[in-house]
Amino acid sequence: MRFGIFDQLEQPGEVPWHELYRHRLDLLVRAEQAGVWGWHKSEHHLIPLDAAPSINVFLAAAIERTSSIRICSLVHLLPFYHPIRLAEELCMLDQLSEGRLEFGFGKGISVPEHLLWGLDPDDGVAKTDESLDLILAAIQTAGNFSFEGQFYEFCDVPIEFEPYQKPYPPLWRPGQLETAAEMGVRTMAAGPLAAVAASTARYHELLGDGGIGRHHTPMIGGLRRLIVAPSDAEADEIGRRTWAAFTEHLTRLFRRYEMTPPNDPTLGGDYDKAKQFQAVVVGSPETVREHCEQFAEEAGTDYFVGVFAWGDLSAYEVDRSFDLFAEHVMAPLAAEAS
Repeated sequence: MRFGIFDQLEQPGEVPWHELYRHRLDLLVRAEQAGVWGWHKSEHHLIPLDAAPSINVFLAAAIERTSSIRICSLVHLLPFYHPIRLAEELCMLDQLSEGRLEFGFGKGISVPEHLLWGLDPDDGVAKTDESLDLILAAIQTAGNFSFEGQFYEFCDVPIEFEPYQKPYPPLWRPGQLETAAEMGVRTMAAGPLAAVAASTARYHELLGDGGIGRHHTPMIGGLRRLIVAPSDAEADEIGRRTWAAFTEHLTRLFRRYEMTPPNDPTLGGDYDKAKQFQAVVVGSPETVREHCEQFAEEAGTDYFVGVFAWGDLSAYEVDRSFDLFAEHVMAPLAAEAS
């Protein structure tokens, strides 16, 4: 089984930003050394859920600190970008990483973030679709590039960039399972193990030979927020506390606009329900390993993606959780597989 990390790079509270960045980059290096396959970074704006909203800046730093781990955006919020500039920067990142970049795309779930940026949320889907078409076309162009759409129009733009991976990096579309399968791109699944298994089966059922993702192997990951501590009781105590902080971070802008997050990942802030639905898995190394062994047997996918830094977890709690996971879960499962 392969392992990945998803990181929203939350601001846990009153941590100097430069220290937060340095800690997360150090964690990424340790993850690579432990054999983690991929690191996935989300993008949010104007909210403590994301202390690194300029995703490309942080991806560049992550690339320079590592040498083998896949560096994945999950996702770039396409309505927030000028598509030609984003195409340039994606090619730069892919070249800097020598082909380790993976490009996740979407419109973003947060209507308030669109509003605060002066964007029309009603244009989100159409603008995302058009931006993606434009970006992929520009990346594959040698010479002059022209495009005419609803939102963008370019005529004879000289293209002076190209990606390392041809024709473009692997693509990810989380949150839209059937769309991702029809496009042949990679995606994520969450929820109870049975739901992950059902999503995985549906994804493979709908996969065809075509689509923009056909250049790379299809892939689906199962996502879990994790707390690993020396005992189940301590992990549960930490989990209950940090779930409340995560809920506050994610919902702050929605509450400002009196909205409810779509498919609310916080389950209304109900920690016990989150455990029941396996949105969060907490416990001793033995407990968490049992969950991962069950995942390997039943999920239908070999890609387990953990969230180790979230809510108000301290650097010490994050590091201990990951180190326990790497030593007592990842390493034994890898040894069994070999």
